Amino acid sequence: MITFLVSLAACVAFAAFVAYRTGHAGSSDVIDRDAQRVQAELTAMLGRDAHRG
Repeated sequence: MITFLVSLAACVAFAAFVAYRTGHAGSSDVIDRDAQRVQAELTAMLGRDAHRG
């Protein structure tokens, strides 16, 4: 059981190291567009709510 936990921890540490060291190809643009879309939708909802009052 201890061997399993040590090897699992080593695999997780290696995966985290590899994910930290490699670039995220293209993912930042998608996240930015998603965030912009959500922000625009929230702004539109707040704008519609302001016109009701």
